[in-house]
Amino acid sequence: MKEHEQTSLLVEGLTSYPKALAALNEFARLVTSTIQDVVEQELPSLSKALHVDLEREELGDYVRPNRLAIPNPKDAILGARIDRIGKSGWGLYFYLWWSKGTAMLCVSGWLRDARIADIIFAEFQNVAPKGAIVLDAGHELHISRRLPSDNPEQFPSLMRELTQEFSSLWAKVGGLERFLKA
Repeated sequence: MKEHEQTSLLVEGLTSYPKALAALNEFARLVTSTIQDVVEQELPSLSKALHVDLEREELGDYVRPNRLAIPNPKDAILGARIDRIGKSGWGLYFYLWWSKGTAMLCVSGWLRDARIADIIFAEFQNVAPKGAIVLDAGHELHISRRLPSDNPEQFPSLMRELTQEFSSLWAKVGGLERFLKA
Protein backbone atom coordinates (compact mmCIF):
# COMPACT_ATOMS: atom_id res chain seq x y z
CA MET A 1 0.00 0.00 0.00
CA LYS A 2 1.37 3.41 -0.96
CA GLU A 3 2.03 6.06 1.68
CA HIS A 4 -0.83 8.26 0.40
CA GLU A 5 -3.24 5.31 0.58
CA GLN A 6 -2.09 4.51 4.11
CA THR A 7 -2.60 8.11 5.20
CA SER A 8 -6.10 8.19 3.69
CA LEU A 9 -6.95 4.92 5.39
CA LEU A 10 -5.71 6.20 8.76
CA VAL A 11 -7.74 9.41 8.42
CA GLU A 12 -10.88 7.47 7.55
CA GLY A 13 -10.28 4.88 10.25
CA LEU A 14 -9.77 7.46 12.96
CA THR A 15 -13.28 8.76 12.42
CA SER A 16 -15.22 5.67 11.37
CA TYR A 17 -13.60 2.72 13.18
CA PRO A 18 -15.62 2.92 16.44
CA LYS A 19 -18.94 3.10 14.58
CA ALA A 20 -17.94 0.40 12.11
CA LEU A 21 -16.76 -1.90 14.90
CA ALA A 22 -19.98 -1.32 16.86
CA ALA A 23 -22.04 -2.13 13.75
CA LEU A 24 -20.05 -5.32 13.08
CA ASN A 25 -20.37 -6.45 16.70
CA GLU A 26 -24.12 -5.79 16.71
CA PHE A 27 -24.54 -7.65 13.40
CA ALA A 28 -22.58 -10.65 14.76
CA ARG A 29 -24.62 -10.62 17.99
CA LEU A 30 -27.90 -10.49 16.05
CA VAL A 31 -26.92 -13.35 13.71
CA THR A 32 -25.56 -15.63 16.44
CA SER A 33 -28.49 -15.01 18.79
CA THR A 34 -31.04 -15.60 16.01
CA ILE A 35 -29.39 -18.89 15.09
CA GLN A 36 -29.11 -19.94 18.74
CA ASP A 37 -32.82 -19.19 19.27
CA VAL A 38 -33.74 -21.37 16.28
CA VAL A 39 -31.46 -24.22 17.34
CA GLU A 40 -32.69 -24.06 20.93
CA GLN A 41 -36.28 -24.49 19.69
CA GLU A 42 -35.20 -27.42 17.50
CA LEU A 43 -33.08 -29.19 20.15
CA PRO A 44 -35.80 -31.71 21.13
CA SER A 45 -36.28 -32.88 17.53
CA LEU A 46 -32.51 -32.86 16.87
CA SER A 47 -31.95 -34.97 19.98
CA LYS A 48 -34.61 -37.43 18.91
CA ALA A 49 -33.29 -37.66 15.34
CA LEU A 50 -29.66 -38.10 16.43
CA HIS A 51 -30.55 -40.47 19.31
CA VAL A 52 -28.32 -38.26 21.46
CA ASP A 53 -29.32 -36.06 24.40
CA LEU A 54 -28.52 -32.45 23.51
CA GLU A 55 -28.62 -29.81 26.23
CA ARG A 56 -29.22 -26.07 25.86
CA GLU A 57 -26.10 -25.43 27.97
CA GLU A 58 -23.94 -27.04 25.26
CA LEU A 59 -24.99 -24.46 22.68
CA GLY A 60 -22.29 -21.84 22.16
CA ASP A 61 -21.20 -19.20 19.69
CA TYR A 62 -19.36 -20.20 16.53
CA VAL A 63 -17.52 -17.20 15.07
CA ARG A 64 -14.70 -17.32 12.53
CA PRO A 65 -12.43 -15.49 12.49
CA ASN A 66 -12.75 -15.06 16.21
CA ARG A 67 -10.56 -11.97 16.34
CA LEU A 68 -9.92 -8.96 14.17
CA ALA A 69 -6.17 -9.39 13.70
CA ILE A 70 -6.46 -12.19 11.14
CA PRO A 71 -5.45 -10.86 7.72
CA ASN A 72 -7.63 -11.92 4.79
CA PRO A 73 -9.96 -14.21 6.74
CA LYS A 74 -11.15 -17.21 4.77
CA ASP A 75 -14.72 -18.40 5.17
CA ALA A 76 -16.18 -15.84 7.56
CA ILE A 77 -18.75 -17.60 9.77
CA LEU A 78 -21.29 -16.49 12.37
CA GLY A 79 -23.42 -19.03 14.18
CA ALA A 80 -23.75 -21.58 16.95
CA ARG A 81 -22.31 -24.97 17.77
CA ILE A 82 -22.52 -27.95 20.04
CA ASP A 83 -18.96 -29.11 20.49
CA ARG A 84 -18.44 -32.68 21.68
CA ILE A 85 -15.25 -33.19 19.69
CA GLY A 86 -13.00 -33.60 22.73
CA LYS A 87 -15.48 -35.79 24.60
CA SER A 88 -17.11 -37.87 21.86
CA GLY A 89 -15.41 -37.01 18.56
CA TRP A 90 -18.18 -34.96 16.94
CA GLY A 91 -19.76 -31.53 16.80
CA LEU A 92 -22.84 -29.84 15.32
CA TYR A 93 -22.65 -26.45 13.61
CA PHE A 94 -25.40 -24.02 12.58
CA TYR A 95 -24.17 -20.93 10.79
CA LEU A 96 -24.21 -18.16 8.24
CA TRP A 97 -21.12 -18.07 6.05
CA TRP A 98 -20.01 -16.29 2.95
CA SER A 99 -19.01 -18.55 0.08
CA LYS A 100 -17.51 -16.64 -2.82
CA GLY A 101 -19.41 -13.54 -1.73
CA THR A 102 -22.75 -15.33 -1.36
CA ALA A 103 -24.42 -15.56 2.05
CA MET A 104 -25.22 -19.19 2.81
CA LEU A 105 -26.97 -20.84 5.74
CA CYS A 106 -25.47 -24.15 6.75
CA VAL A 107 -26.09 -26.97 9.21
CA SER A 108 -23.35 -29.53 9.63
CA GLY A 109 -21.99 -32.36 11.64
CA TRP A 110 -18.22 -32.79 12.00
CA LEU A 111 -16.72 -36.15 12.92
CA ARG A 112 -13.13 -36.73 13.98
CA ASP A 113 -13.19 -40.20 12.42
CA ALA A 114 -13.25 -39.78 8.62
CA ARG A 115 -14.17 -43.46 8.20
CA ILE A 116 -17.39 -42.95 10.16
CA ALA A 117 -18.09 -39.75 8.21
CA ASP A 118 -17.77 -41.73 4.94
CA ILE A 119 -20.17 -44.41 6.18
CA ILE A 120 -22.74 -41.81 7.26
CA PHE A 121 -22.35 -39.92 3.99
CA ALA A 122 -23.07 -43.13 2.04
CA GLU A 123 -26.21 -43.70 4.14
CA PHE A 124 -27.32 -40.09 3.58
CA GLN A 125 -26.93 -40.60 -0.16
CA ASN A 126 -29.53 -43.35 0.01
CA VAL A 127 -32.16 -41.15 1.70
CA ALA A 128 -31.44 -37.59 0.52
CA PRO A 129 -32.07 -35.90 -2.81
CA LYS A 130 -28.94 -35.91 -4.97
CA GLY A 131 -26.57 -33.15 -3.93
CA ALA A 132 -28.56 -32.23 -0.81
CA ILE A 133 -25.73 -33.22 1.53
CA VAL A 134 -22.02 -32.69 1.03
CA LEU A 135 -19.03 -34.38 2.65
CA ASP A 136 -16.37 -31.70 3.04
CA ALA A 137 -12.70 -32.41 3.79
CA GLY A 138 -13.55 -35.99 4.78
CA HIS A 139 -15.01 -34.99 8.16
CA GLU A 140 -17.91 -32.55 7.76
CA LEU A 141 -21.37 -33.52 6.52
CA HIS A 142 -23.36 -30.41 5.68
CA ILE A 143 -26.42 -29.05 3.98
CA SER A 144 -26.68 -25.43 2.94
CA ARG A 145 -28.99 -22.95 1.35
CA ARG A 146 -28.48 -19.47 -0.08
CA LEU A 147 -29.77 -16.61 2.08
CA PRO A 148 -31.16 -13.90 -0.22
CA SER A 149 -29.77 -10.51 0.81
CA ASP A 150 -32.87 -8.79 -0.56
CA ASN A 151 -35.15 -10.69 1.82
CA PRO A 152 -33.35 -10.93 5.19
CA GLU A 153 -36.56 -11.47 7.16
CA GLN A 154 -36.48 -15.05 5.80
CA PHE A 155 -33.33 -15.71 7.82
CA PRO A 156 -34.93 -17.36 10.91
CA SER A 157 -37.44 -19.41 8.93
CA LEU A 158 -34.80 -20.63 6.44
CA MET A 159 -32.48 -21.58 9.31
CA ARG A 160 -35.34 -23.48 10.95
CA GLU A 161 -36.18 -25.31 7.69
CA LEU A 162 -32.55 -26.26 7.17
CA THR A 163 -32.22 -27.50 10.75
CA GLN A 164 -35.41 -29.55 10.35
CA GLU A 165 -34.11 -31.00 7.07
CA PHE A 166 -30.87 -31.97 8.83
CA SER A 167 -32.87 -33.64 11.63
CA SER A 168 -34.98 -35.48 9.09
CA LEU A 169 -31.90 -36.89 7.37
CA TRP A 170 -30.53 -38.15 10.68
CA ALA A 171 -33.86 -39.73 11.56
CA LYS A 172 -33.94 -41.54 8.21
CA VAL A 173 -30.52 -43.11 8.79
CA GLY A 174 -31.26 -44.08 12.39
CA GLY A 175 -29.38 -41.33 14.22
CA LEU A 176 -25.77 -40.54 14.98
CA GLU A 177 -25.47 -42.78 18.02
CA ARG A 178 -25.66 -46.02 16.01
CA PHE A 179 -22.65 -45.00 13.90
CA LEU A 180 -20.56 -44.08 16.93
CA LYS A 181 -21.13 -47.54 18.43
CA ALA A 182 -19.95 -49.31 15.26
